[in-house]
Amino acid sequence: MMPVASVSVLAALAAFVAADVGKGPQPSPTPVAWEFELAFEDPKRIDVFVPGEGTTTYWYVLYTVSNPGRQGQRFFPLFQIVTEDLRVIDTDMGINLRVFDEIAARHSKVYKYLVPPTQAIGALLAGDDNARESVAIWRGVDLSQTAFSIFVAGLSGETRVVENPAYRADEPETKTVIGTDGRPAIVTVNPRTFTLRKTLEVQYTLPGSKHARSVTVPQRGQVRWVMR
Repeated sequence: MMPVASVSVLAALAAFVAADVGKGPQPSPTPVAWEFELAFEDPKRIDVFVPGEGTTTYWYVLYTVSNPGRQGQRFFPLFQIVTEDLRVIDTDMGINLRVFDEIAARHSKVYKYLVPPTQAIGALLAGDDNARESVAIWRGVDLSQTAFSIFVAGLSGETRVVENPAYRADEPETKTVIGTDGRPAIVTVNPRTFTLRKTLEVQYTLPGSKHARSVTVPQRGQVRWVMR
């Protein structure tokens, strides 16, 4: 079994908060809001044949989330891969269930209660007995560069409102657009502020030549909380 990282607010990640994460706002050194605990495995590949789609390579991260607090909180995670050239890749909720079934079968001895990503969303009651096992899945991601990061939002209630340095006081903050349903909608195009959320970042490298990286096992680097 691949090594599992257990992310504890009060212990394992406290040291990472003090790490250099840039000049922007930093998370509080101690929790100031509710927080979930996440245990996760490093990303893996799997090739799955889906009728009508052919064989595709998927990346996935297995995880167990628990609520150490005293009351339930809604669990709505956002897993993103950010590549070395700053491409942001979200997980795909529309992936064929056959892919999840293949992953679940591969890890059935360890993850006996694995649920599909859509079923992991919802109220998470307090206590280890209510922990939830699921998986984040990406379809056909090109990870041929030397490094990437995985960001996980939705694990903490800590937020920070910051001024938008690009805000233009002489221009409107919103505009009206026509949606795909033909109805007008108001969208923000020039916000005064941004809301940053405490987010987990896990850094990885892919050693070796570009051609070898298609089979290289990602090597975990720094794990830290950031405001994003």
